[in-house]
Amino acid sequence: MPRSSTLVALVPLLLASSAFAGRVRPSNISASSSYPPENGERYEAKQGSDGKLATSWVEGDDGGGLGSWIRIDLGGAKNVTEIKIWGGLWYSYEYWQRANRPSQVELKFSDGSTQEFDLEDKMVVQTITLPKAVNTTSVRVKVKGIHRGTTWNDTAISEIQVHDDSSDGTVEVANYSASSELPEDADGNYKPVNLADGLGDSMWCEGNKDGDGTGEWLQFSFGGSKSVSKLAMVNGIGSSMSVWMKGNRATKATLEFSDGSTEEISIKPTFMPQTVSFPSRSTSSVKMT
Repeated sequence: MPRSSTLVALVPLLLASSAFAGRVRPSNISASSSYPPENGERYEAKQGSDGKLATSWVEGDDGGGLGSWIRIDLGGAKNVTEIKIWGGLWYSYEYWQRANRPSQVELKFSDGSTQEFDLEDKMVVQTITLPKAVNTTSVRVKVKGIHRGTTWNDTAISEIQVHDDSSDGTVEVANYSASSELPEDADGNYKPVNLADGLGDSMWCEGNKDGDGTGEWLQFSFGGSKSVSKLAMVNGIGSSMSVWMKGNRATKATLEFSDGSTEEISIKPTFMPQTVSFPSRSTSSVKMT
């Protein structure tokens, strides 16, 4: 995680009427078992879908984790179209290599039906697109195969997201670009595409060593004209209040649209999520400086 005071980290999403599938917020999360607390760290089921990569569910069954499962209750019937899985311990690259990761999972739905999918042995989000939307009140992810870690004989999942066919009001961004980015370190990367994952401790950070972030920019390209009127964001490093206070935060920005017009916006220096409104525009891109 970046510590320098010369960084700006943002997690913005552009809101509009034309939007892509929404993320389902879990009503409850349970698991077959959980690894017991150790050295002040917990590995409970709820950490498998809490919006943070630094916290993880780790199974506590005998053996390497085959047959262990975590279930996401959806709070009602949803037409599920997609599951995203961050397999392994994403606290750092080192920890990811040391713990087991799922190589194959079985998805079980509330009607008893199941589907199996293979997962790559890469520290990337694994997106499972269902062949057909499944109407279900829950999704159980069962470990059917594992990629072996170098140190610990336990299987971890840092995050699971369930998406349905509803609209969440957010424009899908076809391409992200930025004036600069902080180089990868032991905790991961700081690429602008991280703004799309909806996680509080995954972010873009500018990487200009000679400045404090003023003048740095992000550009969101939509692949076609979209109507946009709001910018939702976490301004700064969103993993915790203590870390948030160590990095710079934006106070104002200029939005430039594809027709060359601009809009000046003010941004609150707050740890909490915020939404900034501006007059609706039809545009194929937004550049935020």
